[in-house]
Formats: sequence, structure tokens, C-alpha cells
Amino acid sequence: MLKLDTRDFSHSAYKGLQEVKGIVESKNHQKASSVVQGLPSYLSTWGLHRLAGDGKKYQSGDTKYKGQVYQHFLKKLQELSQVAFAFDDCSTLFEMEIHDYTGLNRLAIQLAQEWSFWAEPILGKAEEV
Repeated sequence: MLKLDTRDFSHSAYKGLQEVKGIVESKNHQKASSVVQGLPSYLSTWGLHRLAGDGKKYQSGDTKYKGQVYQHFLKKLQELSQVAFAFDDCSTLFEMEIHDYTGLNRLAIQLAQEWSFWAEPILGKAEEV
């Protein structure tokens, strides 16, 4: 069983968003903030497998920042959970046992809520996308 220190959990989210800030072009920080703040609802509605799919879908063009946020979130979730799934391959999520997937999705929602908390201080006020 994974034990989480809430300070470590929060620090992990904080560091993850700082990395997102370094990856996403500065002109898209406020749009990325909006995407991050929508992650808890997205995951509650659609689940991790769809997030992985959208992470692959948004790889170029004006919405590249979405793919960068989604894939980095999944990468940080993989590191935090230490569950063997590939953040850039949704088939690994499809192949998981339902109990494992459900637990991972629940952890993802918690992490998304923490990311959402830190989004505005790190990426700025959300801009509608």
C-alpha cells in the first residue's frame, strides 16, 4: 500500500507544474493553467485512458500545450504511483486490471486537484481556451 505524506504529494504537484511551465511556451501559460484547472473534472468524467489519448492527439499546432500538459501529468502520475503504465501509450491503461485502473484513476483525480490548486500561482490566471 502506498503511503502518502500530504506535503510530499503537494510538493510533487508543485514541481510537476514548474516543469510544465518550462515545457509550455510562455504565451500559452494561461491556457495551460485553464487546462490544468479542468483536469479533475476531465478525469472524473472521461478517465485516464482518454487523457492519454488526448495527450497523443494534441502533439502539434495551436493546441500543443494541451498535449504537453496531459502527457506531463501522466508522466508525474506514473512516477508518483510507481504503477507500470506508459504515460505515452494508452494501451497499457486498457490492459490493466479494473481494480488497479480504478485505484490509479482515483489517485489521478487527487493529483489533478492538487495540480489545480497550484496552477494559478505557477502558470498564471486561467485563460479560456
